[in-house]
Amino acid sequence: MQDLTLIGDTLYFRWGTDVPTWRMYAADLCGDEVVPIDSTEDLVDRFMLSGTDDLGRVAFGLRERDGAVVRLDRLEVDGIDEPVEVGRISDHELMGWSGGAHAMYFTTTPERDTSWVPSAAGVGAQPLTLWRLGDDPGDVLERLPGEFIDVAFSDTFAGEPAGAGPVLTLTDAGELRVFDLQGDEVAAIEGVRRAQRSPGGTRVVWQQIGDDEVEATFVRDLATGVDLELTANAHTAVSWGRVDFEQRLTGTWVWVDDDWLGLVGPDDTLVVVHDAATGEAIEVPAHTRVLTGTTHGFWLQMPSNDDETVAALWNPRDGELFEWYRQSSTYPFIRLPMIDGDDWYYLRNDQNNFNRGSWWRIDRTTGAWTELLPTLGVPFHELEDGRIVTSLENTSDGYVRLAVVDLDTRVYTTIAEDVVYGFVHEPEHGVYYLDAQGPGLGLWVAPLPEASTAPRSRREPGQRSGGPRIDAPRFPARADVGPLADAAR
Repeated sequence: MQDLTLIGDTLYFRWGTDVPTWRMYAADLCGDEVVPIDSTEDLVDRFMLSGTDDLGRVAFGLRERDGAVVRLDRLEVDGIDEPVEVGRISDHELMGWSGGAHAMYFTTTPERDTSWVPSAAGVGAQPLTLWRLGDDPGDVLERLPGEFIDVAFSDTFAGEPAGAGPVLTLTDAGELRVFDLQGDEVAAIEGVRRAQRSPGGTRVVWQQIGDDEVEATFVRDLATGVDLELTANAHTAVSWGRVDFEQRLTGTWVWVDDDWLGLVGPDDTLVVVHDAATGEAIEVPAHTRVLTGTTHGFWLQMPSNDDETVAALWNPRDGELFEWYRQSSTYPFIRLPMIDGDDWYYLRNDQNNFNRGSWWRIDRTTGAWTELLPTLGVPFHELEDGRIVTSLENTSDGYVRLAVVDLDTRVYTTIAEDVVYGFVHEPEHGVYYLDAQGPGLGLWVAPLPEASTAPRSRREPGQRSGGPRIDAPRFPARADVGPLADAAR
């Protein structure tokens, strides 16, 4: 059990002594009442947390024996709803779900393939069916026409607004449809092998079906409908993990905003970068492995000796290459730093634990590293007074202790031991967490010790992940699998 979600004065969490007995509960922090969301133990087997702009966040459940989708509770509406079955996904297995502006969407497949299958036309991709559930109380699950091999939604995790439906669909015959956030079709292209939408939704890069070896690639401006030809994908036969799962990023494109896009080759090499407005190719740093792209530029792993790892940020706008990371290869995990102007904050992981490390500040102007804390676990929560609530590994079972640390004194004050991974900070009461021991519901609250220094704020307070890991290939995300995702009971 790792998921806690605080909405208003209600804390939602999963609890159970083992996976088959997990249930979902709501705790009223004002009245101390804890009630199950699923009214009977056999009502649902999996939980989903999503929703729509109109309705807010909603807890759903899936009953696997008959495919029933149950709306359990509207989390932003006072009180606990009576569970309502809204439809059944018959003869299909759930693949993912996403919230739109006015409806929830589910994708299913007749039979889930446990092996890696790329989302590309004509290469044996898994067929997907799209379902819609409106946000009016009486709406039921509706199976939409068509069969797809790729369905994409706007990236709300990156701050993009939810759309009126999917923003991209692709069939196995290569029929690509692109939609704006209002649900209007803005592009229809035939003969498409694979496509990716830009982060801001103004462009789409698409590969044309050809000889399955070297295939032409284009970027379309969705406002003008103009296609610009880019560098062809010369590695189509081995792209997207078709032959080797470790090569699943081969043939994909990495974006910097909607303005620059780079082609990923075998072993995650950065093959070429194009200006999306002109199609012009620019010279890229040689022999580099692309880790990801953000608004700051392309994050690259540089050539180095076997005993060290070197990473740099390359800005295609002005060509600046800033080496920001050079560490012994005994530290195998690279994260994106948290960027606050010229101050970058970085969690350097322990050698064998990607949930804990030392906390550093990197000066963007000089590249100098300054250690702020010898130990910091993720997730952690920065308080308004500048202190940090952090989770630290405590036992071989993977449980953690929770501590509050003052960055000025480096003093760690333990507030709870032998708890599970997750916790939630609530300003009035302290830190809520789930006790890993005991037969009953283990929801506890630990008050925070008084600060030894005057309140100050380094940044906006809030929960931090320590930055996403970028050392391993990450395929472009397709489905919203929010905090209560794979909760099989």
